[in-house]
Amino acid sequence: MKLLSKIFSFVFIAALLFSCTLPAQPAEEPAPQVEAVDTVAPTATVNAIVAPITAEALTQAAPRTPTATPAFDTYEVSVPAAACWMDSGVSVKTGQRVTIYASGIGNTNGGVEGSNSDPNGQQYICGAIECPVQGVGYGSLVAKLGSQKPFFVGTYFEFTASENGTLSFTVNDWECEDNSGAFELKINVD
Repeated sequence: MKLLSKIFSFVFIAALLFSCTLPAQPAEEPAPQVEAVDTVAPTATVNAIVAPITAEALTQAAPRTPTATPAFDTYEVSVPAAACWMDSGVSVKTGQRVTIYASGIGNTNGGVEGSNSDPNGQQYICGAIECPVQGVGYGSLVAKLGSQKPFFVGTYFEFTASENGTLSFTVNDWECEDNSGAFELKINVD
């Protein structure tokens, strides 16, 4: 116990001397606050002055961010608005959950103002029999899986595959050759 007392005295005196001999430092911005996640409580075998310092040091350590392996495959696909039923190359099996996120701007009328839309489509409803999906806006993003009937995707769509197949995409327009722009897709399959 005498040895521990001598060590403590030496550390205490060294700390006092060190703090008194430091030159004045210019004022700095306050350090960012770190929230304590876990602290170490003092025990009977730990010196009462050392324990709070150790606990403080532990709470100032940078938090670790856990990394997890995603349970799905992610694909990034660009769908030109002028592409009539573009094969995405994304194969899906029966029972897999598919989530599609889309963004971008397409034009369905040769660049004419007012014919631009995001993947949700224009306010003008495509009712022509030649439209892949009737009853939704011109220029909206639509898809089909294998031999299934085409369906509206918009900016977000999630479904469970009822058959094996490859995802294909187009814009909802009866004539796609005069279209311009593109939609950028992120597709998760799990």
